[in-house]
Amino acid sequence: MGEKKLKVKISIFLDIAFCIFFAIASNSDWMSNPIVWWGSIALIFVVQFIIYGGKLNFPISKYKIWAALFLMTCMFSLVYSINKNDSINVIKTLIVLALVMIYVESELNDYYSIEKMMSLYVIGIGITLLYVLLTQDMKQFQLAIVGEGNTGRWNGNDIGMNAAVCVTMIIYLFPRMKSRFIRIYYLIIGAASFYLMYWMGSRKTIVFFVLAICGIILLRQPKKIVRNLIIVICIMTVSWSLVMEVPALYKNVGWRLEALTASVTGKGTVDSSTLLREKYIKVGKEAFKKSPIIGYGINSYREINKLKTGHKTYSHNNFIEIAVGIGLMGLITYYWLYAYLIFGYLRILIYRKTSFLTSFLFVLFILYLFTQVGLVVYDGLVQWMLLLLLFKAISLDLK
Repeated sequence: MGEKKLKVKISIFLDIAFCIFFAIASNSDWMSNPIVWWGSIALIFVVQFIIYGGKLNFPISKYKIWAALFLMTCMFSLVYSINKNDSINVIKTLIVLALVMIYVESELNDYYSIEKMMSLYVIGIGITLLYVLLTQDMKQFQLAIVGEGNTGRWNGNDIGMNAAVCVTMIIYLFPRMKSRFIRIYYLIIGAASFYLMYWMGSRKTIVFFVLAICGIILLRQPKKIVRNLIIVICIMTVSWSLVMEVPALYKNVGWRLEALTASVTGKGTVDSSTLLREKYIKVGKEAFKKSPIIGYGINSYREINKLKTGHKTYSHNNFIEIAVGIGLMGLITYYWLYAYLIFGYLRILIYRKTSFLTSFLFVLFILYLFTQVGLVVYDGLVQWMLLLLLFKAISLDLK
């Protein structure tokens, strides 16, 4: 019994190692330092080895099979990649994410451990959000929206989505957290997240957050459908009114939501950012038609885009990015897990076996899936974590 208690106390060092990795993996400045980046990864391996003597809970799961298949597809694309250096760079990131997720998965044995890992993730991402707030010029992100700002290594959409996911998780975790210190930290990170969401001016961020809150309300007590729908309609109406009527909010994101609406409906003025992204999608579709099965090599879209538009940048669309990089082969190996999770959740929802934790994670997962029409996420920490947490939650519900 004494040895077990000692292991529990020592395991806090593994929690700290995970927090450090989450912070560094989401920090564009720290990631660029090889010593810091590889050191954070090594720290997890070393601490886990010290605590468990190298023993790792390693059951074969669909999540691991998905990660292995996707990695192998990406590695195979090196054979024909039109830019091997770009392909190798993203493959290294994917390998790291896959390895770390193996260690994360070994810690997820019940609902409590999933919530605990969510908390560690929030703490780690929160450190990055505070770093951005303290070190970056917020006005540059505003200027970057119209192509005039210099944000260095940072991407406003990434920061905004990290903030939106973080504050949404805090809303779930806050009433469950007993530590006063952590609660205060949550409040600080929550405030920082809202502030950053405002300054990033990201349409996807605002839409994601509002719809996430609406989804949580609908699924928290699904039997009270009428009441929930009334609340959701009120939230969406008030949110739209605030964004469109409050000058500061309209200046940051309101006019961009109007432009997005114009792009969908064909009525109104579409902003230059949306037009440029539509052009990138067109370039991707044309390239895909010429090599639909295997693509041009993972992370090769930017090379094709440079030839067509003069901009060596990614497609801003996860589906296009994968389709151009590794073709239909890649789309299938990447998205089959999404289909499995969606059908798995619907199955337990129909039989009313789903927990609120699973429903919460599913809301984040499905909304993040929709944002992929405007984001490249296949090599991002947020997506790998959401997939893993939802996979484990559904597995527990199915038992």
